[in-house]
Amino acid sequence: MKIKSVHIKNVRGLGDHEVELNMIPNKPSVLVAPNGSGKSSFAFAFQWLNRSRMKMNKNDAYMGDENNSPSMTIKTSEPDLILIADKDRNDIVKRFGIYVINNSLTAVSPGIANGGFAMGKAHLSVPEVVMIDSIPAQVQLVDDFDDVYSLTDAPVGYYPVINDFLSDNKFMAGLDIEALKCTKRPMTQITDFIERSKSYKGTIDVRHSIIETDDYNNLLAINAIAYAIEKFRLKTPETNKAKLLLRAVRLVTLYYRKGDEFKARMDYAEYKEQDQACRKLFAVLKQTWNGIAPHKVGDKVSLKIGDAQRISNGERDIMVFLANLYKAKSKLIKENNILIIDEVFDYLDDANLMAAQFYITQMIKELHKEGRNIFPIILSHLNPDYYNQHYSFKDLKVYYLCPLPHPHASDNMMKLLRKRKELSRAAGHGAEEDISKYMLHFYKDYSKNMSGNIGECPSQWADINVFKQYCIEHLDAYLQNRAYDALAVCVALREIIERRVYIQLQTVEQKDTFLSKHGTSEKLGYAEEQGVDVPEIYYLLGNIYNDPMHVDNKSNKLITQTLYSRMENNTIRSMIKNVKDNIV
Repeated sequence: MKIKSVHIKNVRGLGDHEVELNMIPNKPSVLVAPNGSGKSSFAFAFQWLNRSRMKMNKNDAYMGDENNSPSMTIKTSEPDLILIADKDRNDIVKRFGIYVINNSLTAVSPGIANGGFAMGKAHLSVPEVVMIDSIPAQVQLVDDFDDVYSLTDAPVGYYPVINDFLSDNKFMAGLDIEALKCTKRPMTQITDFIERSKSYKGTIDVRHSIIETDDYNNLLAINAIAYAIEKFRLKTPETNKAKLLLRAVRLVTLYYRKGDEFKARMDYAEYKEQDQACRKLFAVLKQTWNGIAPHKVGDKVSLKIGDAQRISNGERDIMVFLANLYKAKSKLIKENNILIIDEVFDYLDDANLMAAQFYITQMIKELHKEGRNIFPIILSHLNPDYYNQHYSFKDLKVYYLCPLPHPHASDNMMKLLRKRKELSRAAGHGAEEDISKYMLHFYKDYSKNMSGNIGECPSQWADINVFKQYCIEHLDAYLQNRAYDALAVCVALREIIERRVYIQLQTVEQKDTFLSKHGTSEKLGYAEEQGVDVPEIYYLLGNIYNDPMHVDNKSNKLITQTLYSRMENNTIRSMIKNVKDNIV
Protein backbone atom coordinates (compact mmCIF):
# COMPACT_ATOMS: atom_id res chain seq x y z
CA MET A 1 0.00 0.00 0.00
CA LYS A 2 1.20 3.51 -0.88
CA ILE A 3 0.23 6.82 0.67
CA LYS A 4 -0.94 8.96 -2.25
CA SER A 5 -1.86 12.20 -0.44
CA VAL A 6 -2.54 13.82 2.92
CA HIS A 7 -5.22 16.52 3.18
CA ILE A 8 -5.32 18.63 6.36
CA LYS A 9 -7.90 21.24 7.33
CA ASN A 10 -7.95 23.76 10.18
CA VAL A 11 -4.77 22.80 12.06
CA ARG A 12 -2.64 25.74 13.21
CA GLY A 13 -1.38 27.43 10.05
CA LEU A 14 -2.98 24.99 7.62
CA GLY A 15 -6.50 26.10 6.71
CA ASP A 16 -7.10 23.75 3.79
CA HIS A 17 -4.00 22.06 2.40
CA GLU A 18 -3.46 18.85 0.44
CA VAL A 19 0.01 17.55 -0.32
CA GLU A 20 0.39 15.08 -3.18
CA LEU A 21 2.65 12.13 -2.38
CA ASN A 22 3.56 8.71 -3.67
CA MET A 23 5.13 7.23 -0.54
CA ILE A 24 6.00 3.55 -0.53
CA PRO A 25 6.46 1.65 2.74
CA ASN A 26 9.87 1.14 4.34
CA LYS A 27 11.50 3.95 2.33
CA PRO A 28 12.40 7.22 4.11
CA SER A 29 10.76 10.31 2.64
CA VAL A 30 11.67 13.95 3.17
CA LEU A 31 8.86 16.51 3.15
CA VAL A 32 10.45 19.89 2.44
CA ALA A 33 9.04 23.35 3.12
CA PRO A 34 10.55 26.72 4.05
CA ASN A 35 10.14 27.92 7.62
CA GLY A 36 6.68 29.25 8.33
CA SER A 37 4.98 27.23 5.61
CA GLY A 38 3.27 24.64 7.81
CA LYS A 39 5.70 21.83 8.70
CA SER A 40 4.91 21.95 12.42
CA SER A 41 1.19 22.23 11.64
CA PHE A 42 1.51 19.05 9.54
CA ALA A 43 3.17 17.25 12.46
CA PHE A 44 0.62 18.57 14.98
CA ALA A 45 -2.24 17.21 12.88
CA PHE A 46 -0.84 13.70 13.36
CA GLN A 47 -0.19 14.30 17.07
CA TRP A 48 -3.85 15.13 17.67
CA LEU A 49 -5.18 11.85 16.26
CA ASN A 50 -6.60 10.02 19.27
CA ARG A 51 -8.38 6.66 19.29
CA SER A 52 -11.82 7.89 18.35
CA ARG A 53 -11.46 11.28 16.66
CA MET A 54 -9.28 14.30 15.88
CA LYS A 55 -9.33 16.72 18.79
CA MET A 56 -7.12 19.69 19.54
CA ASN A 57 -7.12 22.65 21.88
CA LYS A 58 -7.97 26.23 20.94
CA ASN A 59 -4.34 27.30 20.48
CA ASP A 60 -3.83 24.65 17.81
CA ALA A 61 -7.03 25.36 15.88
CA TYR A 62 -6.76 27.30 12.64
CA MET A 63 -6.74 31.03 13.35
CA GLY A 64 -7.19 30.16 17.05
CA ASP A 65 -10.91 29.59 16.42
CA GLU A 66 -12.31 26.39 17.93
CA ASN A 67 -15.19 26.54 15.45
CA ASN A 68 -12.70 25.70 12.69
CA SER A 69 -13.17 21.96 12.96
CA PRO A 70 -9.96 20.00 12.19
CA SER A 71 -9.82 17.07 9.80
CA MET A 72 -7.31 14.87 8.00
CA THR A 73 -7.83 12.68 4.94
CA ILE A 74 -5.29 10.10 3.75
CA LYS A 75 -5.68 8.62 0.27
CA THR A 76 -3.94 5.32 -0.37
CA SER A 77 -3.16 3.24 -3.43
CA GLU A 78 -5.74 0.65 -2.42
CA PRO A 79 -8.94 0.99 -4.47
CA ASP A 80 -11.55 3.13 -2.72
CA LEU A 81 -9.54 3.27 0.53
CA ILE A 82 -9.78 6.85 1.78
CA LEU A 83 -9.19 7.28 5.52
CA ILE A 84 -10.74 10.22 7.37
CA ALA A 85 -10.27 11.65 10.85
CA ASP A 86 -12.34 14.57 12.16
CA LYS A 87 -14.22 15.62 15.30
CA ASP A 88 -16.56 12.61 15.03
CA ARG A 89 -14.45 9.75 13.69
CA ASN A 90 -10.94 8.41 13.17
CA ASP A 91 -10.51 5.84 10.45
CA ILE A 92 -6.79 6.62 10.16
CA VAL A 93 -5.68 5.05 13.45
CA LYS A 94 -7.64 1.92 12.61
CA ARG A 95 -5.24 1.30 9.73
CA PHE A 96 -2.07 3.16 10.77
CA GLY A 97 0.04 3.30 13.89
CA ILE A 98 1.12 6.94 14.39
CA TYR A 99 4.09 8.45 16.24
CA VAL A 100 5.57 11.97 16.06
CA ILE A 101 9.11 12.96 17.08
CA ASN A 102 9.85 16.66 17.32
CA ASN A 103 12.37 19.06 18.82
CA SER A 104 11.50 19.09 22.52
CA LEU A 105 13.84 21.76 23.86
CA THR A 106 12.15 24.33 26.09
CA ALA A 107 13.46 27.48 27.77
CA VAL A 108 13.34 27.43 31.57
CA SER A 109 13.33 30.68 33.55
CA PRO A 110 15.27 30.79 36.84
CA GLY A 111 12.51 32.81 38.49
CA ILE A 112 12.58 36.30 39.96
CA ALA A 113 13.61 37.03 43.54
CA ASN A 114 12.35 39.88 45.70
CA GLY A 115 13.68 43.09 44.23
CA GLY A 116 13.19 41.95 40.64
CA PHE A 117 16.53 40.14 40.23
CA ALA A 118 16.83 36.79 38.48
CA MET A 119 17.64 33.94 40.87
CA GLY A 120 20.00 32.35 38.36
CA LYS A 121 20.58 31.85 34.68
CA ALA A 122 17.89 30.78 32.27
CA HIS A 123 18.67 27.51 30.51
CA LEU A 124 17.37 25.11 27.90
CA SER A 125 15.68 22.04 29.29
CA VAL A 126 14.95 18.69 27.66
CA PRO A 127 11.64 17.17 28.78
CA GLU A 128 11.74 13.65 30.15
CA VAL A 129 11.21 10.96 27.51
CA VAL A 130 9.19 8.06 28.95
CA MET A 131 10.43 5.03 27.04
CA ILE A 132 8.47 2.34 28.89
CA ASP A 133 5.15 3.52 30.28
CA SER A 134 4.87 1.03 33.14
CA ILE A 135 6.80 -1.83 34.72
CA PRO A 136 4.45 -4.77 35.34
CA ALA A 137 4.77 -7.11 38.30
CA GLN A 138 6.93 -10.18 37.83
CA VAL A 139 4.78 -13.30 37.54
CA GLN A 140 5.90 -16.92 37.71
CA LEU A 141 3.69 -19.01 35.43
CA VAL A 142 3.55 -22.68 36.48
CA ASP A 143 2.37 -25.37 34.10
CA ASP A 144 0.19 -27.81 36.07
CA PHE A 145 -0.89 -29.78 33.01
CA ASP A 146 0.16 -33.23 34.33
CA ASP A 147 -1.78 -32.81 37.57
CA VAL A 148 -4.90 -31.31 35.98
CA TYR A 149 -5.21 -34.03 33.35
CA SER A 150 -3.91 -36.92 35.54
CA LEU A 151 -0.84 -37.66 33.46
CA THR A 152 1.50 -38.28 36.39
CA ASP A 153 1.71 -41.98 35.47
CA ALA A 154 2.50 -41.35 31.78
CA PRO A 155 6.04 -42.12 30.56
CA VAL A 156 8.46 -39.25 31.13
CA GLY A 157 8.74 -37.26 27.89
CA TYR A 158 5.43 -38.42 26.43
CA TYR A 159 4.03 -34.90 26.78
CA PRO A 160 7.12 -32.69 26.36
CA VAL A 161 7.29 -30.04 29.10
CA ILE A 162 7.21 -26.35 28.15
CA ASN A 163 8.65 -24.74 31.29
CA ASP A 164 11.73 -23.52 29.39
CA PHE A 165 9.47 -21.75 26.90
CA LEU A 166 7.35 -20.20 29.65
CA SER A 167 10.48 -18.70 31.22
CA ASP A 168 11.79 -17.44 27.85
CA ASN A 169 10.93 -13.73 27.71
CA LYS A 170 11.41 -13.48 23.95
CA PHE A 171 9.07 -16.41 23.33
CA MET A 172 6.39 -15.17 25.72
CA ALA A 173 6.56 -11.55 24.52
CA GLY A 174 6.14 -12.74 20.95
CA LEU A 175 2.85 -14.53 21.57
CA ASP A 176 -0.44 -13.13 20.30
CA ILE A 177 -2.96 -13.45 23.13
CA GLU A 178 -5.89 -13.33 20.71
CA ALA A 179 -4.47 -16.17 18.63
CA LEU A 180 -4.31 -18.44 21.71
CA LYS A 181 -7.97 -18.00 22.61
CA CYS A 182 -10.04 -21.14 22.40
CA THR A 183 -13.81 -21.44 22.80
CA LYS A 184 -15.62 -24.25 24.64
CA ARG A 185 -16.27 -26.46 21.63
CA PRO A 186 -12.68 -26.79 20.36
CA MET A 187 -11.51 -27.07 23.98
CA THR A 188 -13.79 -30.09 24.37
CA GLN A 189 -12.15 -31.56 21.27
CA ILE A 190 -8.71 -30.98 22.87
CA THR A 191 -9.66 -32.56 26.21
CA ASP A 192 -11.14 -35.57 24.40
CA PHE A 193 -7.81 -36.00 22.64
CA ILE A 194 -5.93 -35.78 25.96
CA GLU A 195 -8.09 -38.56 27.45
CA ARG A 196 -7.71 -40.66 24.31
CA SER A 197 -3.92 -40.22 24.29
CA LYS A 198 -3.72 -41.84 27.75
CA SER A 199 -4.90 -45.11 26.23
CA TYR A 200 -2.17 -45.30 23.62
CA LYS A 201 0.31 -48.11 24.32
CA GLY A 202 3.91 -48.82 23.48
CA THR A 203 7.10 -46.75 23.59
CA ILE A 204 6.99 -42.97 23.42
CA ASP A 205 8.00 -43.10 19.75
CA VAL A 206 5.15 -45.55 19.00
CA ARG A 207 2.61 -43.36 20.83
CA HIS A 208 3.87 -40.27 19.00
CA SER A 209 3.51 -42.11 15.70
CA ILE A 210 -0.15 -42.91 16.52
CA ILE A 211 -0.78 -39.25 17.35
CA GLU A 212 0.75 -38.07 14.07
CA THR A 213 -1.40 -40.56 12.13
CA ASP A 214 -4.73 -40.34 13.97
CA ASP A 215 -4.88 -36.95 15.68
CA TYR A 216 -2.51 -34.38 14.23
CA ASN A 217 -4.55 -33.16 11.26
CA ASN A 218 -7.81 -32.99 13.22
CA LEU A 219 -6.29 -30.85 15.96
CA LEU A 220 -4.39 -28.72 13.42
CA ALA A 221 -7.81 -27.47 12.26
CA ILE A 222 -8.19 -25.66 15.61
CA ASN A 223 -6.78 -22.14 15.07
CA ALA A 224 -5.22 -21.81 18.53
CA ILE A 225 -3.45 -25.17 18.18
CA ALA A 226 -2.18 -24.35 14.68
CA TYR A 227 -0.85 -21.00 15.93
CA ALA A 228 0.91 -22.57 18.94
CA ILE A 229 2.44 -25.32 16.76
CA GLU A 230 3.94 -22.70 14.47
CA LYS A 231 5.39 -20.72 17.39
CA PHE A 232 7.09 -23.86 18.74
CA ARG A 233 8.27 -24.82 15.26
CA LEU A 234 10.07 -21.48 14.94
CA LYS A 235 11.95 -22.19 18.18
CA THR A 236 12.67 -25.89 17.54
CA PRO A 237 12.33 -26.58 13.79
CA GLU A 238 13.80 -30.08 14.08
CA THR A 239 11.06 -31.36 16.43
CA ASN A 240 8.63 -33.98 15.09
CA LYS A 241 4.96 -33.18 14.56
CA ALA A 242 3.69 -35.10 17.58
CA LYS A 243 5.94 -33.22 20.01
CA LEU A 244 4.94 -29.90 18.46
CA LEU A 245 1.27 -30.80 18.82
CA LEU A 246 1.62 -31.95 22.44
CA ARG A 247 3.49 -28.77 23.41
CA ALA A 248 0.80 -26.74 21.68
CA VAL A 249 -1.88 -28.58 23.65
CA ARG A 250 -0.09 -27.79 26.92
CA LEU A 251 0.24 -24.11 25.99
CA VAL A 252 -3.34 -23.59 24.77
CA THR A 253 -4.90 -25.39 27.75
CA LEU A 254 -2.68 -23.44 30.15
CA TYR A 255 -3.94 -20.15 28.75
CA TYR A 256 -7.52 -21.47 28.88
CA ARG A 257 -7.16 -22.32 32.59
CA LYS A 258 -4.99 -19.41 33.74
CA GLY A 259 -5.77 -16.55 31.36
CA ASP A 260 -5.04 -13.70 33.78
CA GLU A 261 -1.74 -15.17 35.00
CA PHE A 262 -0.75 -15.98 31.42
CA LYS A 263 -1.43 -12.42 30.29
CA ALA A 264 0.48 -10.99 33.27
CA ARG A 265 3.48 -13.20 32.40
CA MET A 266 3.35 -11.96 28.80
CA ASP A 267 3.22 -8.33 29.97
CA TYR A 268 6.30 -8.83 32.12
CA ALA A 269 8.11 -10.65 29.31
CA GLU A 270 7.32 -7.79 26.94
CA TYR A 271 8.71 -5.30 29.47
CA LYS A 272 11.92 -7.33 29.90
CA GLU A 273 12.39 -7.49 26.13
CA GLN A 274 11.81 -3.75 25.84
CA ASP A 275 14.23 -3.05 28.69
CA GLN A 276 16.90 -5.26 27.13
CA ALA A 277 16.44 -3.62 23.72
CA CYS A 278 16.65 -0.21 25.37
CA ARG A 279 19.92 -1.07 27.13
CA LYS A 280 21.35 -2.58 23.96
CA LEU A 281 20.45 0.56 22.01
CA PHE A 282 22.16 2.92 24.42
CA ALA A 283 25.12 0.59 25.04
CA VAL A 284 26.59 1.65 21.69
CA LEU A 285 26.86 5.23 22.98
CA LYS A 286 29.71 6.30 25.19
CA GLN A 287 29.00 6.20 28.91
CA THR A 288 30.68 9.42 30.04
CA TRP A 289 27.63 11.68 30.03
CA ASN A 290 27.31 12.31 33.75
CA GLY A 291 25.26 9.17 34.19
CA ILE A 292 22.71 10.17 31.57
CA ALA A 293 21.03 6.98 30.39
CA PRO A 294 17.57 5.40 30.62
CA HIS A 295 16.70 4.63 34.26
CA LYS A 296 13.84 3.08 36.16
CA VAL A 297 11.87 5.81 37.86
CA GLY A 298 8.97 4.45 39.89
CA ASP A 299 6.93 2.23 37.61
CA LYS A 300 8.44 3.44 34.33
CA VAL A 301 11.70 3.64 32.39
CA SER A 302 12.66 7.08 31.14
CA LEU A 303 15.50 9.20 29.79
CA LYS A 304 15.88 12.38 31.82
CA ILE A 305 18.46 14.99 30.82
CA GLY A 306 17.00 18.16 32.32
CA ASP A 307 19.46 21.00 31.80
CA ALA A 308 20.58 20.69 28.17
CA GLN A 309 23.96 22.20 29.03
CA ARG A 310 25.01 19.08 30.93
CA ILE A 311 26.15 17.56 27.64
CA SER A 312 27.04 18.78 24.16
CA ASN A 313 24.32 19.64 21.68
CA GLY A 314 25.20 16.70 19.45
CA GLU A 315 25.15 14.21 22.34
CA ARG A 316 21.88 15.61 23.62
CA ASP A 317 20.16 15.55 20.24
CA ILE A 318 21.12 11.99 19.33
CA MET A 319 20.23 10.66 22.80
CA VAL A 320 16.78 12.27 22.75
CA PHE A 321 16.23 11.11 19.18
CA LEU A 322 17.18 7.54 20.06
CA ALA A 323 14.91 7.55 23.10
CA ASN A 324 11.99 8.73 20.98
CA LEU A 325 12.83 6.29 18.20
CA TYR A 326 12.84 3.45 20.71
CA LYS A 327 9.49 4.59 22.11
CA ALA A 328 8.12 4.89 18.58
CA LYS A 329 8.95 1.27 17.85
CA SER A 330 6.87 0.11 20.81
CA LYS A 331 3.92 2.22 19.63
CA LEU A 332 4.00 1.41 15.90
CA ILE A 333 2.47 -2.04 16.20
CA LYS A 334 0.00 -2.13 13.31
CA GLU A 335 0.64 -3.67 9.91
CA ASN A 336 1.16 -0.15 8.49
CA ASN A 337 2.64 2.72 10.49
CA ILE A 338 3.57 6.38 10.03
CA LEU A 339 6.56 7.96 11.79
CA ILE A 340 6.77 11.77 11.61
CA ILE A 341 10.17 13.34 12.41
CA ASP A 342 9.71 17.10 12.63
CA GLU A 343 12.91 19.08 11.84
CA VAL A 344 15.07 16.97 14.16
CA PHE A 345 17.49 16.16 11.33
CA ASP A 346 17.96 19.82 10.43
CA TYR A 347 20.05 20.45 13.54
CA LEU A 348 22.19 17.30 13.76
CA ASP A 349 25.87 17.54 12.92
CA ASP A 350 27.28 15.33 10.16
CA ALA A 351 28.28 12.43 12.42
CA ASN A 352 25.00 12.34 14.33
CA LEU A 353 23.04 12.75 11.12
CA MET A 354 24.75 9.63 9.83
CA ALA A 355 24.04 7.85 13.11
CA ALA A 356 20.36 8.86 13.07
CA GLN A 357 19.99 7.48 9.54
CA PHE A 358 21.56 4.21 10.69
CA TYR A 359 19.10 3.85 13.57
CA ILE A 360 16.12 4.58 11.32
CA THR A 361 17.37 2.01 8.81
CA GLN A 362 17.73 -0.57 11.59
CA MET A 363 14.24 0.20 12.84
CA ILE A 364 12.80 -0.26 9.34
CA LYS A 365 14.53 -3.65 9.07
CA GLU A 366 13.34 -4.81 12.48
CA LEU A 367 9.73 -3.81 11.90
CA HIS A 368 9.72 -5.30 8.41
CA LYS A 369 11.09 -8.57 9.80
CA GLU A 370 8.16 -8.61 12.24
CA GLY A 371 5.69 -8.10 9.42
CA ARG A 372 5.16 -4.38 9.99
CA ASN A 373 5.51 -1.62 7.39
CA ILE A 374 6.58 1.92 8.23
CA PHE A 375 6.41 5.23 6.38
CA PRO A 376 9.19 7.42 7.88
CA ILE A 377 8.42 11.07 6.99
CA ILE A 378 11.20 13.57 7.77
CA LEU A 379 10.01 17.18 7.85
CA SER A 380 12.69 19.72 6.94
CA HIS A 381 13.20 23.32 5.89
CA LEU A 382 16.57 22.58 4.28
CA ASN A 383 17.17 22.89 0.58
CA PRO A 384 16.73 19.60 -1.32
CA ASP A 385 20.36 19.71 -2.49
CA TYR A 386 21.37 19.17 1.13
CA TYR A 387 20.01 15.63 1.06
CA ASN A 388 22.22 14.63 -1.85
CA GLN A 389 25.27 15.82 0.09
CA HIS A 390 24.49 14.65 3.62
CA TYR A 391 21.82 11.95 3.49
CA SER A 392 22.90 8.39 2.80
CA PHE A 393 19.51 6.68 2.57
CA LYS A 394 19.17 4.52 -0.50
CA ASP A 395 16.41 5.78 -2.83
CA LEU A 396 15.52 8.73 -0.61
CA LYS A 397 12.23 10.28 -1.77
CA VAL A 398 11.81 14.06 -1.60
CA TYR A 399 8.38 15.71 -1.56
CA TYR A 400 7.23 19.29 -1.04
CA LEU A 401 4.66 20.52 1.44
CA CYS A 402 4.11 23.64 -0.69
CA PRO A 403 4.89 22.74 -4.31
CA LEU A 404 5.27 25.47 -6.89
CA PRO A 405 2.08 27.33 -7.82
CA HIS A 406 3.39 27.78 -11.38
CA PRO A 407 6.41 26.61 -13.43
CA HIS A 408 9.63 28.30 -12.28
CA ALA A 409 11.97 26.99 -14.97
CA SER A 410 10.87 27.00 -18.58
CA ASP A 411 11.25 24.00 -20.87
CA ASN A 412 13.29 26.21 -23.22
CA MET A 413 15.84 27.01 -20.51
CA MET A 414 16.09 23.31 -19.65
CA LYS A 415 16.66 22.55 -23.36
CA LEU A 416 19.45 25.14 -23.41
CA LEU A 417 21.18 23.51 -20.44
CA ARG A 418 20.91 20.08 -22.02
CA LYS A 419 22.32 21.41 -25.30
CA ARG A 420 25.17 23.09 -23.42
CA LYS A 421 25.92 19.78 -21.71
CA GLU A 422 25.88 17.95 -25.04
CA LEU A 423 28.27 20.47 -26.62
CA SER A 424 30.58 20.33 -23.59
CA ARG A 425 30.95 16.57 -23.96
CA ALA A 426 31.73 16.97 -27.65
CA ALA A 427 34.29 19.71 -26.98
CA GLY A 428 36.17 17.56 -24.44
CA HIS A 429 37.11 17.97 -20.82
CA GLY A 430 37.99 21.53 -19.82
CA ALA A 431 36.89 23.06 -23.12
CA GLU A 432 34.39 25.90 -23.10
CA GLU A 433 31.59 25.72 -25.64
CA ASP A 434 29.75 28.74 -26.96
CA ILE A 435 26.51 28.47 -24.94
CA SER A 436 28.43 28.82 -21.68
CA LYS A 437 30.79 31.46 -23.07
CA TYR A 438 28.26 33.80 -24.67
CA MET A 439 24.84 33.00 -23.18
CA LEU A 440 25.24 31.76 -19.62
CA HIS A 441 28.11 34.08 -18.66
CA PHE A 442 28.94 37.71 -19.38
CA TYR A 443 30.95 38.34 -22.55
CA LYS A 444 32.21 41.60 -24.07
CA ASP A 445 30.69 41.04 -27.53
CA TYR A 446 27.26 39.52 -28.29
CA SER A 447 27.37 39.83 -32.07
CA LYS A 448 27.85 36.09 -32.65
CA ASN A 449 24.88 34.30 -34.20
CA MET A 450 24.00 31.16 -32.15
CA SER A 451 21.72 29.48 -34.71
CA GLY A 452 23.95 26.44 -35.00
CA ASN A 453 24.31 26.00 -31.25
CA ILE A 454 20.98 26.28 -29.49
CA GLY A 455 19.21 23.24 -30.94
CA GLU A 456 15.44 23.25 -30.24
CA CYS A 457 15.45 26.50 -28.27
CA PRO A 458 13.46 29.49 -29.64
CA SER A 459 15.03 30.67 -32.89
CA GLN A 460 15.08 34.31 -31.69
CA TRP A 461 17.56 33.26 -28.97
CA ALA A 462 20.14 32.95 -31.76
CA ASP A 463 20.46 36.70 -31.19
CA ILE A 464 22.21 36.70 -27.81
CA ASN A 465 20.93 40.19 -26.99
CA VAL A 466 17.35 38.91 -27.30
CA PHE A 467 18.15 36.03 -24.95
CA LYS A 468 19.80 38.34 -22.41
CA GLN A 469 16.78 40.67 -22.51
CA TYR A 470 14.51 37.68 -21.81
CA CYS A 471 16.57 36.92 -18.70
CA ILE A 472 16.50 40.54 -17.46
CA GLU A 473 12.71 40.66 -17.89
CA HIS A 474 12.32 37.57 -15.71
CA LEU A 475 14.65 39.02 -13.10
CA ASP A 476 12.35 42.04 -12.92
CA ALA A 477 9.30 39.76 -12.70
CA TYR A 478 10.91 37.84 -9.83
CA LEU A 479 11.67 41.02 -7.88
CA GLN A 480 8.07 42.16 -8.38
CA ASN A 481 6.66 38.83 -7.10
CA ARG A 482 5.24 37.87 -10.48
CA ALA A 483 5.58 34.54 -12.30
CA TYR A 484 9.16 34.05 -13.43
CA ASP A 485 11.57 31.66 -15.10
CA ALA A 486 14.01 30.85 -12.29
CA LEU A 487 16.85 29.77 -14.57
CA ALA A 488 16.55 33.00 -16.55
CA VAL A 489 16.82 34.93 -13.27
CA CYS A 490 20.04 33.03 -12.50
CA VAL A 491 21.54 33.98 -15.86
CA ALA A 492 20.59 37.65 -15.43
CA LEU A 493 22.06 37.75 -11.92
CA ARG A 494 25.30 36.21 -13.08
CA GLU A 495 25.45 38.62 -16.01
CA ILE A 496 25.15 41.63 -13.69
CA ILE A 497 27.79 40.37 -11.27
CA GLU A 498 30.37 39.40 -13.90
CA ARG A 499 29.83 42.61 -15.90
CA ARG A 500 30.30 44.79 -12.78
CA VAL A 501 33.57 43.07 -11.89
CA TYR A 502 34.82 43.04 -15.51
CA ILE A 503 34.56 46.80 -15.97
CA GLN A 504 36.68 47.38 -12.85
CA LEU A 505 39.67 45.59 -14.36
CA GLN A 506 42.28 48.06 -15.64
CA THR A 507 43.94 46.48 -18.69
CA VAL A 508 42.83 44.64 -21.81
CA GLU A 509 44.99 41.69 -20.80
CA GLN A 510 43.29 41.46 -17.40
CA LYS A 511 39.85 41.61 -18.99
CA ASP A 512 40.67 38.92 -21.55
CA THR A 513 42.07 36.67 -18.84
CA PHE A 514 38.93 37.26 -16.77
CA LEU A 515 36.73 36.14 -19.69
CA SER A 516 38.85 33.03 -20.24
CA LYS A 517 38.14 31.70 -16.74
CA HIS A 518 35.49 28.98 -16.75
CA GLY A 519 33.43 29.58 -13.61
CA THR A 520 32.12 32.72 -11.96
CA SER A 521 33.91 31.91 -8.70
CA GLU A 522 37.17 31.53 -10.61
CA LYS A 523 36.56 34.81 -12.43
CA LEU A 524 35.85 36.65 -9.14
CA GLY A 525 38.92 35.18 -7.52
CA TYR A 526 41.10 36.32 -10.40
CA ALA A 527 39.63 39.84 -10.24
CA GLU A 528 40.44 40.07 -6.53
CA GLU A 529 44.02 39.08 -7.28
CA GLN A 530 44.13 42.08 -9.65
CA GLY A 531 43.02 44.43 -6.90
CA VAL A 532 39.27 44.55 -7.57
CA ASP A 533 37.13 44.81 -4.41
CA VAL A 534 34.55 42.07 -4.96
CA PRO A 535 31.56 42.38 -2.59
CA GLU A 536 31.00 39.33 -0.36
CA ILE A 537 27.39 39.12 -1.51
CA TYR A 538 28.56 38.11 -4.98
CA TYR A 539 30.04 34.95 -3.49
CA LEU A 540 27.10 34.33 -1.16
CA LEU A 541 24.69 34.23 -4.07
CA GLY A 542 26.81 31.64 -5.89
CA ASN A 543 24.38 28.84 -4.95
CA ILE A 544 21.66 30.75 -6.78
CA TYR A 545 23.38 31.62 -10.07
CA ASN A 546 25.86 28.75 -10.30
CA ASP A 547 24.49 25.38 -9.09
CA PRO A 548 21.32 25.36 -11.22
CA MET A 549 23.33 25.89 -14.40
CA HIS A 550 24.91 22.45 -14.03
CA VAL A 551 21.84 20.23 -13.85
CA ASP A 552 19.12 19.20 -16.27
CA ASN A 553 15.76 17.50 -15.96
CA LYS A 554 17.33 14.08 -16.50
CA SER A 555 19.09 14.35 -13.16
CA ASN A 556 17.65 13.32 -9.81
CA LYS A 557 17.45 16.93 -8.63
CA LEU A 558 14.19 18.74 -9.13
CA ILE A 559 15.71 22.03 -10.22
CA THR A 560 12.51 24.05 -10.07
CA GLN A 561 11.80 23.03 -6.48
CA THR A 562 15.43 23.50 -5.48
CA LEU A 563 15.43 27.05 -6.78
CA TYR A 564 12.01 27.71 -5.24
CA SER A 565 13.19 26.78 -1.75
CA ARG A 566 16.00 29.31 -2.14
CA MET A 567 14.55 32.12 -4.20
CA GLU A 568 11.23 32.37 -2.36
CA ASN A 569 13.16 33.28 0.79
CA ASN A 570 12.52 36.97 1.45
CA THR A 571 16.14 37.64 2.45
CA ILE A 572 17.43 36.04 -0.76
CA ARG A 573 15.02 38.15 -2.80
CA SER A 574 16.24 41.26 -0.99
CA MET A 575 19.90 40.31 -1.60
CA ILE A 576 19.28 39.87 -5.32
CA LYS A 577 17.45 43.20 -5.47
CA ASN A 578 20.39 44.93 -3.78
CA VAL A 579 22.78 43.46 -6.35
CA LYS A 580 20.57 44.59 -9.24
CA ASP A 581 20.24 48.08 -7.74
CA ASN A 582 23.99 48.09 -6.98
CA ILE A 583 23.38 48.58 -3.24
CA VAL A 584 26.20 46.39 -2.01
